[in-house]
Amino acid sequence: MSMARHGRTRIPGVCPQRRSCGQPGQRGQQGQALVYGLFMLIAGSASLFFLFNTGQVAQEKSHLVNTADAVAYSAGVLQARALNFDAYTNRALIANEVLVAQMVSLSSWSQYAQTHAENLGWVFPECGDPTGYGAGGGALLKYGPLYAAMCYLTVQYAGTYVAQVAEQIPPAAQAVVTVVELGKLAIKTAQSLLHAPGYFEGTRGSLMQEVADANYAGDGSVTVEPVGAGATGMNDGWAGFTRRFTGDDRGRIAEVVKIAADTDGFTRDRRWDSRALAPEPGCLSILQVATNKVQRRGGTELVGYDEWKAEDTESFWENYLHSGRFIPVPSCRKRERAIGYGEQQAHPPGDEEDASGARLGDSPRDNPVAHGWASSAQWNNYSGLPAFTDLDPNLTAKEDPRMLFGARVLRSRDQLSTSDARSSVRPSVRLNAYRSTVAGDMMAAVATAEVFFERPIDAKDNLFGKAKNQPRELGSLFNPYWQVRLVDSASDRNSLSLRQGAALP
Repeated sequence: MSMARHGRTRIPGVCPQRRSCGQPGQRGQQGQALVYGLFMLIAGSASLFFLFNTGQVAQEKSHLVNTADAVAYSAGVLQARALNFDAYTNRALIANEVLVAQMVSLSSWSQYAQTHAENLGWVFPECGDPTGYGAGGGALLKYGPLYAAMCYLTVQYAGTYVAQVAEQIPPAAQAVVTVVELGKLAIKTAQSLLHAPGYFEGTRGSLMQEVADANYAGDGSVTVEPVGAGATGMNDGWAGFTRRFTGDDRGRIAEVVKIAADTDGFTRDRRWDSRALAPEPGCLSILQVATNKVQRRGGTELVGYDEWKAEDTESFWENYLHSGRFIPVPSCRKRERAIGYGEQQAHPPGDEEDASGARLGDSPRDNPVAHGWASSAQWNNYSGLPAFTDLDPNLTAKEDPRMLFGARVLRSRDQLSTSDARSSVRPSVRLNAYRSTVAGDMMAAVATAEVFFERPIDAKDNLFGKAKNQPRELGSLFNPYWQVRLVDSASDRNSLSLRQGAALP
């Protein structure tokens, strides 16, 4: 009844609505963990930004080091290729000189062949016997069976044709020399351009920047400069690594040209002897054995630095019985009858060298009469040995000449992908409290490339070096075996620290 009267029922342990059931003096505790949570959130965010910055800086540094390596290696490859270009062009110049030597030899030989065909029947009239018995007798007492067959065929059939063909060869050979000279001019021009002051350095600088820009495509800017740039330019001494040899300094290429030309047996020495089958009867009568023979001599030489000279002669050396003028004691002597002769020179206009000491395959010494009959034809469309590029003499004296090149890659602090610069996450954020600290307000990396000479393992043996007991080939600009590799350079690293105003530990 009481419950119905008041309209409410109180349940023990349950507070009525809109009333506080707390005891007198007790305070509420809602929201105390929020402060701790906010503190942890701020600390976590700070750690997250610090971790982000650290990762971005590490990534930037790694990227910069890789870019520096790529820049230095690319510049080294360009330098190695430039030196190999010099080597290939020097070899081409040598090949051109060998071709000139061969054309001079061919012209001299053709002149000899022409006079030989014209004079053979006069010196050996027995070869005009159509039955062949005359040539057979000559083989017995004058020149041997092979020469007898050649003498018979030339006099009877081929003499006129050989003379006509031989007459056409010198002009054609001279035209080849003209073409060779054009090729030499193109090669010399290319070498001069490559080593013109500042040309190669400018090309290399452009390549370095292109490589760096390609590594940072779409990711800000980067600057490349050579280590040691300044008043002296590149630190690798490109301008002092090579030298242009002209005038009387062309001894090295002259030596190589002679060796190369002598590898052709026809150019080096053209000699042949044909002896009779039986000794001279007149000399046998005084108990002296002497055999008649035909003696052919010829060769081509480089005279000085600006002339090729070739000579070809052929003479019949006949033994005869001679009686003294005052004391009539017979003796067996020799006399020379010239058969064929030819001579060719190639030199610049008005620059004929003294060839009195030229060996010319022993032609002047062994066939002096025929040598005197040889009238030298002269080509003036030949310019002489070319100027060429080789290592500086101070380097050729070293066993292992090398070229070092250092490249420095710089990235300004405001280009870094960090929270205070160009963040890849939020580019507009500027949290100066987490500002990246880099020396000199820039991040930098340095790399060093070394250009060196080494014949590859699978390349052919250096036969010339082996012949001189020097199987290990020394560096030069006559073989294209220049290579590149990255090396550590303490001097370049110290240069980088000075550049940024920071001391390395």
